Amino acid sequence: MIVIRNVAATLAATLAALASNASNAQSTDGYHAIQVFPVVVDTASFVERLVLRNPNDDDITVKVRYVPAEGTSQAGPLNCPDLNIWGKATFSYEGLRSLCPALPAGSQFGYLYTWTESYNPDRTGLPFSGFSRVQNGQGIGFSVEAFPAHAFTSAQSVVTGLRRSAATVNSPAYQTNCFVGNLLDVSPLATPVASTVSYQLTTGDFNTLIGSGSVNLVPGKMVRLLDVFESAGVPPGNYDNIRVRFEESGNGEPALITFCTVQDNTSFGADFRIGKQEQGLSEGSLIPNPFGQDDGALRESLVGTDIRMPTGPGMSASRPFVIPVGETGNTHVMYFRHPDWVACDIINAATGVRALRTYGLELRLVASDGLTVLAGGNDVEGFAPIYLGDKGDRDNGANTRYTLQVESNENNIGSARPYQVFCRSGSGHSLGELLLTNGANQF
Repeated sequence: MIVIRNVAATLAATLAALASNASNAQSTDGYHAIQVFPVVVDTASFVERLVLRNPNDDDITVKVRYVPAEGTSQAGPLNCPDLNIWGKATFSYEGLRSLCPALPAGSQFGYLYTWTESYNPDRTGLPFSGFSRVQNGQGIGFSVEAFPAHAFTSAQSVVTGLRRSAATVNSPAYQTNCFVGNLLDVSPLATPVASTVSYQLTTGDFNTLIGSGSVNLVPGKMVRLLDVFESAGVPPGNYDNIRVRFEESGNGEPALITFCTVQDNTSFGADFRIGKQEQGLSEGSLIPNPFGQDDGALRESLVGTDIRMPTGPGMSASRPFVIPVGETGNTHVMYFRHPDWVACDIINAATGVRALRTYGLELRLVASDGLTVLAGGNDVEGFAPIYLGDKGDRDNGANTRYTLQVESNENNIGSARPYQVFCRSGSGHSLGELLLTNGANQF
């Protein structure tokens, strides 16, 4: 069993891990109104500089709340003084304690929850960006990017490439530490809702379960699984290319931070792997959303109704997708991100499979100019993945809207034809809300 004897070194490795891969997991869309620094630190061995950028013309006020991990001297979340950043300015702050001077003595590590808020409503919710630089007395360090708070959900997440091995003549010992945090609620409930987060370690090739465990968290808590192999009860021995899956159970659907660090126990060099979402819920789709929990970035969707809308006092309803008796069509608006591969099918709502031509429906995908047909057409009930084009091929490089047109193919016009739309994309798409119903046939 590998044991870390120096807490400061453990923290150092944890933080050093963030430097190498955080940018790979984060989008270049880096400006947001609510930003989370996954790990911040203040120890005798390491100092930290935080850098925040205000891209707006107006000054902004950034609220700061430090959430400690279990095992530090800070008992719970701590509100820190506001940060006032001039318009178009980039400010740096020397150390966690300069941000949060009320911190008690002792080593600190946890995460920062930051957001813009002002007495002036025009300056509340303005976006900003941030990163931190951590270094030791020799100037060896790394950067930790801030992540937008919306990126953290209760979707199942996975971290890959974990390892544990004893030292040899030619290599150091390796250890994996994992962290699980429950983002704090800015508007907390009177009675916090606890969530159980289970984790399972499996081999990367054959999915063989080798260990498991769980933690219980309320909003505003973070735990460290020091040597996650030991925490999960994995038998002694060397392990490589191991995967850990984190899964939340309960009704709270909180925002969870999950990540792991793999460190060598000689130099305490390390890397960082953010938990990547592999299975989430969808409010609008009839099937779970693989790879996320965001109805604006679905990888697979099956939708048969529109968004719920008010129908009277205290009542709401959604419109089912249906082509009525006769020859008419519906137009759905969808959002795709190119370059990407996209496929869509009309699903017979009664059978749950692609509609036959005799069912009486056809579809096509049209670009944002309203003229360019990208896929589908007469007597086409679905299309295999198509390439939307390189970045400069359409819409001046912008990710934007498309229309999916579903209409009668002149068969079965004596019956109403309820339907569902199944779509699949590599980088995410929206649900496909109804834009026009019972319009004239277009193709």
